[in-house]
Amino acid sequence: MTALRDTIWAKLDRDGDGHVRAVLPLADHCLDVAAVFGAVLRAGAWDRVLAFAAGRGLREQDVVRLIVLAALHDIGKANSGFQARIDRRAPLVGHEGEVAALVFDTGLRQTPAGQAMLQIIRDWRAGPYIAALMAHHGRPRPEFARDDHNDKPWEKHIQHWRIARGYDPTAAAATLIGEVRARYPLAWEPGEALPQGAHFVALFAGLLVLADWTGSDTRRFPVHGPHGAARVTMRVAEADAAVFARGLAPIATPAGDFHAAFKLTPRGAQQKATEDDLGPVALIEAETGSGKTEAALWRWLELRRRGDVDGLYFALPTRSAAVQLHKRVDDMLTRVWGDDAPRAVLAVPGYLKMGDTEGVPMPGRAVRWDEDGQSGTPPDVRWVAENANQYLAARVAVGTIDQALLGALRIRHAPFRAAVLARSLLVVDEVHASDAYMGGVLERLIANQVAAGGHVLLLSATLGGSARARFLGNPPPTLAEALAQPYPALSGSHAALRGIATEGLPEKQVLIETAGMIGDPVAIAQRAVAAARDGASVLVVRNTVAGAVAVAQAVEVLSPDLAFRVEGVATLHHGRFAPDDRRLLDEAVEAAFGKARSAVGRILVGTQTLEQSLDIDADLLITDLAPMDVLLQRIGRLHRHAGRDRGAFAQPRVVVLRPADRDLSALLGAVRDRHGLGPMAHHGGPYPDLLALEATLRSLEANPTVTIPADNRRLVEVALHPQALEAIAASLGTDWRNHAAAMAGKAHADRSTAKSLALDLSRPFSELIFPIDANADAITTRLGGRDLLVDLVPALAGPFGQPVTRIKIPAWMAGTIGPEEQPTPAVRDGEGWTFRLGARGFRYDRWGLARSD
Repeated sequence: MTALRDTIWAKLDRDGDGHVRAVLPLADHCLDVAAVFGAVLRAGAWDRVLAFAAGRGLREQDVVRLIVLAALHDIGKANSGFQARIDRRAPLVGHEGEVAALVFDTGLRQTPAGQAMLQIIRDWRAGPYIAALMAHHGRPRPEFARDDHNDKPWEKHIQHWRIARGYDPTAAAATLIGEVRARYPLAWEPGEALPQGAHFVALFAGLLVLADWTGSDTRRFPVHGPHGAARVTMRVAEADAAVFARGLAPIATPAGDFHAAFKLTPRGAQQKATEDDLGPVALIEAETGSGKTEAALWRWLELRRRGDVDGLYFALPTRSAAVQLHKRVDDMLTRVWGDDAPRAVLAVPGYLKMGDTEGVPMPGRAVRWDEDGQSGTPPDVRWVAENANQYLAARVAVGTIDQALLGALRIRHAPFRAAVLARSLLVVDEVHASDAYMGGVLERLIANQVAAGGHVLLLSATLGGSARARFLGNPPPTLAEALAQPYPALSGSHAALRGIATEGLPEKQVLIETAGMIGDPVAIAQRAVAAARDGASVLVVRNTVAGAVAVAQAVEVLSPDLAFRVEGVATLHHGRFAPDDRRLLDEAVEAAFGKARSAVGRILVGTQTLEQSLDIDADLLITDLAPMDVLLQRIGRLHRHAGRDRGAFAQPRVVVLRPADRDLSALLGAVRDRHGLGPMAHHGGPYPDLLALEATLRSLEANPTVTIPADNRRLVEVALHPQALEAIAASLGTDWRNHAAAMAGKAHADRSTAKSLALDLSRPFSELIFPIDANADAITTRLGGRDLLVDLVPALAGPFGQPVTRIKIPAWMAGTIGPEEQPTPAVRDGEGWTFRLGARGFRYDRWGLARSD
């Protein structure tokens, strides 16, 4: 034990009683991470983006110096406070911010370690890298922040570098630097400075986290040894093997054509998606069901063949859409690469899935991967599927847009997310203009991605001209200019908008009826039942969960045989189901309303989870009023697949539900049952902008028959363009003008909030100030990141026959409940279960999660 305590350590292996069994020397761990960092750089997946951000190709000395900096990431562990933590009773002392004292304090700068650090900073111009180096736990440290007020937050760390009980921490740090110098002497030879661009430094910071996580895998780099010279051979071999096994090295793309990849003949946007003059940001605007997904995947394959990208992150608006698309993408990979295909990660929290293999969560955050009924050690490649922080490092991942947007907010591990995403084509599906906050964060995400040399592809059926201009960096068009633009269309950051031929794409003439029964769930259910009795597959989409539940319950009472069911249990589809049950729901929706559905009448009720990206097909749509871009998304679920015998519903039909009183002015005031229409407290609610709703309703009333896609451009612009909304407000009087001003103020505030919270990687790393954890939670709430994922112990018997082990509490429903709160055991209550979390009660049954107090 004495020998263990005399070792300057980086990692410990303790037994069940907390006794130290083995230590990993600091130098060994630092050189492990350096070897992995070097393997990542030399593998080539990030070559192009690093060169782009640097403004030049990297020289061998640049690479070696970056490797040396990576080796010094844990130099702070030499401080005496950290070393004392070999005794579990010692105070908790860190090792990142502590390094600031070593480089800023006048006295410590005179020590051998301080002098060695200053030489690196001076000779390599490595100053910008030090703050990035000491952010390897995911967040810039305030000790390295640019000092505008003569504050010295690093002074409190000076004490940890003083000699204590015969231990000289600065000598230990100097020894570490000496060992690294002996391993990488080229770094200290005379040469040009390291690249100074802020985006390059940010890439370094993110890739260092990747190397640190990989180099800390004790299965490959064990704590117990070998150590010292005996570890060198193992270290090099394991670093290279880990980089390859984890999918961090590029692979070639086989030659092939569109039909081989998708078993389809290319048409429309699919034929134009690979055009090479679009620039780093491309946009495809085409109607729902036109094959934008295949166009995006084909563009990715062609960009890979050109060497412009390596990975792919396909971002969708909902979990259900991501779950459904995951298999389509994974099947495409198999068709293109055959038996050696990379497998797609399902990047949705609550799932553990890569390809067709599912992981099983184990104690201690471990995951067991079962394949073909055999259990064993998980292959390294699946590490990206085991934690949401790691999703964007996957070679191919399909997930929600939130996971990508978290890489553009000032929260922990955002620089890592941004760096690993840079090698990929980021595809954002169903982009529209309804949310100013998320739109603002998406603009920053795109800017960061492009500045790092990455590529972006935006897909939309309903994007307005003003939003298009913001995403592509163009001046906004007038209403007349926007109406004159072709549709479907292709555009890019380097290319003007151009029309796309629509040969082979059938037009749909849709009959639209507006009905004043949004507040009458029984009448809505009766309308759906009558159509289903005539053989229609009916989709009812409501703006709120409460509204959807009311209609689903009414359908079951009126006609239980027509109700959507999962495992024989009548239910509906929305986002407040446990992950275990969401899988069953998604599968049942696809079976009942997917491409292979039968022609028998049925009714599916749901919320916005049904409107975007899902490949479902309905004969009749009954929907609450919503902004035009949202309605068009919902209408896209109608007659999605041609060639089906639809009987009396051969022509697509939509019933748009509005309040019984056509005058929407009442919604400007305090109305209890809004059904998602108009502003709630603090201008919240699903669709607070009544002007957009009024414009949408007017357009539908004036045009009871619309042709898709020919009318898409006109429908969107007359209902959403600022000039169109200003004209309506002016015609309706003072209350509406005040509402317009309030909505404009809210949009401006949301965009300002997005700008203030976004991670701007064009700024020096020392200026990237991150909030403390509590505020970081507030940042992510707007993206669903503050939702609580609660483990239920014991598991409850779910409404569809499967045990429910975990449930998500939405942020607004959780209120002030902290993540440390544990639920009470669930109690059976009729056909459902109730439990308490903190001061709040909840109920879970076949209708989903609801408050019970």
